[in-house]
Amino acid sequence: MKKVLSLVLALVMVFSLVACGSGSSGSGSTTTAPAAGDASSASGSEAKPARGNVIWTFGTADTGGSMYPAGAGVSQTWTNNVQGMKCNTQTSTGSFQNVQDVANGEVDVAVATADVVLNGYNGTGKFADIGALDNLRVIGAVYTSVLSVVSLKSSGMKYVHDLQGKRVAVGPASSATENASLAAFEVMGIDANNTSLENLGLGDGADAVGDGILDAATGFAGLPIGGQLNLAATKDIDVLDFTQEELDAILAGNAAYIQTPIPAGTYTGVDYTTQTFGVKCLIIVKDDVDEDLVYDLCKAMNEGAADMAAGNALLKDMTNPSFLCTQMPIPLHPGAERYFTEIGAM
Repeated sequence: MKKVLSLVLALVMVFSLVACGSGSSGSGSTTTAPAAGDASSASGSEAKPARGNVIWTFGTADTGGSMYPAGAGVSQTWTNNVQGMKCNTQTSTGSFQNVQDVANGEVDVAVATADVVLNGYNGTGKFADIGALDNLRVIGAVYTSVLSVVSLKSSGMKYVHDLQGKRVAVGPASSATENASLAAFEVMGIDANNTSLENLGLGDGADAVGDGILDAATGFAGLPIGGQLNLAATKDIDVLDFTQEELDAILAGNAAYIQTPIPAGTYTGVDYTTQTFGVKCLIIVKDDVDEDLVYDLCKAMNEGAADMAAGNALLKDMTNPSFLCTQMPIPLHPGAERYFTEIGAM
């Protein structure tokens, strides 16, 4: 009997110790802290489970313009600073393809100019036969694309309207460069019936001007545009100007456009400023992307902006948080709106 009683008492003590050790407080308890980059640690909300691996494809454009290096810079920042994120860049024909690919889920995220994003969202312009892609949302802006039109100095051309009847590279088919070029040309009565308009990448178009195959090349990208910069390093070039009346008509036709100068010295040997127009270049996703993930992406993008700009001067505007999130043609993603509101950028 004593042995039985001793055994019962021992079991009671064991259960008591187990019960004490399983409590949520006390010196023996442990908690898993949120990983760096989690929305919970950034916004002060309750701790959430660590995010699983997220593998994204980032749509950019051809390597001769600005979208590819911009997308590559943002992708690397996200991969390095957002828990669980792995982002891979992918070339494309540019904004028109990127807008469709994001809306259809062919890519997870992409860069596109604000004018093309607006047309896609509303189902206007080249998207009229496709319909409104109103599931698009903006994460943030990365730089300003500017229409730059160059020719050899020996051509004698000074204005964009001088291109009528000439041979002109207008960027890849359905690209932001083609879209902006045709919008400008329409105001001046330039079209495929009176001018040879060739679909070439920004690098190939500039090379064709240098080789004397074409008379001029347009580019709609961050300044300086790589292909045109290379052309100016080997040939004497001019950057063609618009009249103010022409610019007013172009801006009136698209709410996303803003008048923008190309400063003197942007290209070697071009010692004068020209007036043209530009548009913000945006990072877009679908509206159903996880809100906390987008919050973390915006946080990493904003906090890494100085490092990205140091590696690529094209991204210098990103160092101003308000540039990232204001003057958007379509709604911000809720995760982006939450982050930029919290930091007082909007």
